[in-house]
Amino acid sequence: MNNPAILAMTVLGGVLSAALSLLHMFSYPGLVFISYLATLPLFLVGLGVGLWPLYGAALIATLFVLFIEGPVFAAEFFVFSALGPAFLINRALLNRKKSSKEVVWYPSSFLLRDLTLASGVIMLLALGVYLYMMQGNDVHALVKTLLETFDPQGHLKDAEPVLIKIFPFLPGFFAFSWAIMILINATLAQGLLIRFKRNLRPSPTLENLEVPKSFLILLGLSIFLSWVGVGSLELLGKSATCVLILPFFFVGLGVVHRLIQKTPFATVGLTIFYIVLFVFLWPALFVILLGILKPWIEKKISPN
Repeated sequence: MNNPAILAMTVLGGVLSAALSLLHMFSYPGLVFISYLATLPLFLVGLGVGLWPLYGAALIATLFVLFIEGPVFAAEFFVFSALGPAFLINRALLNRKKSSKEVVWYPSSFLLRDLTLASGVIMLLALGVYLYMMQGNDVHALVKTLLETFDPQGHLKDAEPVLIKIFPFLPGFFAFSWAIMILINATLAQGLLIRFKRNLRPSPTLENLEVPKSFLILLGLSIFLSWVGVGSLELLGKSATCVLILPFFFVGLGVVHRLIQKTPFATVGLTIFYIVLFVFLWPALFVILLGILKPWIEKKISPN
């Protein structure tokens, strides 16, 4: 690809990313969900053209948001929509050549670890904002105010007790949602690039995913703090639990893939599994448990 084409892709990627991000300014509800695809053009540029064009596209997008919405929204876009793709693609494109000329790419397990660490940073930022908002405020009063603002007719009044219970999980849930959207956009971008044979690296796989043993220790500590912690420690425990279940969920998916692929109806089995997972959601808990128990399970399913 020549320099003018790379420049055009950089500018186009930045403009599209900013345009998608700015859709939340309009009153149509569906556009808010489309705005979650704001990182997709950045992933397309990074995974299809390279790192420096990605950095340029991220800068262009941030400047567009700055000119239209101001510094606060530009800073938000830069932190949550630009830095994530820049960091992950920087890791994803790392590779080395063996003596046999075979290219070895940055492992999938390392990418999952790095995404989890990035989510932890996002969680800490969200936790800081949460604590700042809660200074001198009672959770019950804050939830009531939010319901009065977004549901003046009182249709969700019965949901108030549930919202009060889940409210302390918001920082962790925000970080978890951020990571999921990053993964969705990265997967969509890689799929499109492979379809048109423009991908710079092969797709990472779910099989043989592993997480550092320290993550399991941290998960146990987070769950403990969420039960017995008080104040900020309880909030930290609940938020960290939301983040730390993420890698075990994907490790569990890898175990499910390995188990189902050993059957004669692998494609049908995986299709049914994902339909059940998306419809009922609770099987995700089973998948997370599989991810935690993987070291013991893989001994049972190993061909040796």
